[in-house]
Amino acid sequence: MSLARDLFDRIFFPDRDVHAIPVLDGGFSPNERLDHAEQRGPDFVAPDDLLLGRDDRLYVSSGNTVFVCASEAAQTPQPFAQFESKVGALGWSDADGLLIGIAGRGVCAVDAAGKVTARIEKVDELPILCPTAIAVASDGTIFVSDGSRHNQPGDWLQDLMQQRPGSGRLIACRSGLSNPRVLVEGLSWPSGLVVSHGEQDVLVAEAWKHCLTAYPRTGEIPRPLVKNFAGYSARIVRGANRDYWLAFFALRTQLTEFVLRERGFRERMMERVPPELWIGPSLGGTFDYREPNQIGRIKKLGIQKPWAPPRSYGLVARMDENGHTLESFHSRTSGKLHGITSVQDLNGRILMASKGHGKIAEMLTSTQAQGIR
Repeated sequence: MSLARDLFDRIFFPDRDVHAIPVLDGGFSPNERLDHAEQRGPDFVAPDDLLLGRDDRLYVSSGNTVFVCASEAAQTPQPFAQFESKVGALGWSDADGLLIGIAGRGVCAVDAAGKVTARIEKVDELPILCPTAIAVASDGTIFVSDGSRHNQPGDWLQDLMQQRPGSGRLIACRSGLSNPRVLVEGLSWPSGLVVSHGEQDVLVAEAWKHCLTAYPRTGEIPRPLVKNFAGYSARIVRGANRDYWLAFFALRTQLTEFVLRERGFRERMMERVPPELWIGPSLGGTFDYREPNQIGRIKKLGIQKPWAPPRSYGLVARMDENGHTLESFHSRTSGKLHGITSVQDLNGRILMASKGHGKIAEMLTSTQAQGIR
């Protein structure tokens, strides 16, 4: 019966996602470990990405500014570089210094004083509107994910609801952001990428396809590592133990999946309702009595059910080289660390950016926090 249903859907609903939302179990079993993370430094306004540079300074992108902190403790952040558009993705090149993704303006390199030394705005005559992640290989090759040809990074919810065919790209260039070329096209909001531990592959996480794929740098056939996540992936980084850390900025829900299939309703909603009240994922941080899922989230006397359908959620996962999830850290519906967009492994400690709640937080890995569940 299920096979017949799948065939029916593929024939009459070709745009429908055939992957059901997987259950949160195994390595993704829900817990409250993320809520035990300790805040580092002051609150930020929607911190997007963070990076510990080779100079041992912590860089944080927030709004139109990249802030720099003297150490990984994120204390006393100071403006480092300011731009005309919102900044997001950060990367580090030994040859070029800090690399910064700028909404609608591509990627630039800045020196130790915050001065722009190189910039790339177009590839194949098409502008880089949506730089979502940056990764650098040991040979100096710079990889950039361009999330969409139609929307900038801040318009991620609009891009999801528009349900266009994937238009994201994986771009490679040399030191100095020179000789750019497109390696892969047609990606569905590539939100994170990382060069594998062996430097042979580039791992790309696609948020709207809920998958993780390894693209060999030699141009061979890509290998799917994870075909169906329960959440919308953000950035991915290498771990200290030949593993990987992947952040998720939200979880998928049955209600959102239903809305994504109902084109007429979705278009009317986008036309008549403010974006912050759309039926869809949220980074968190606010609560409006008009927002969807309200009844499912309230138990009694204003207390949210931690098991309720989540509009916003906090999730970080650790995976092995084959994409198998080893463990995960959750901030459930009632938690206070949602919308995780970036994570860094600091040899036994994990630093992450909660864009939904405006915080930089640190937690211990499982070997040092086995008693916290």
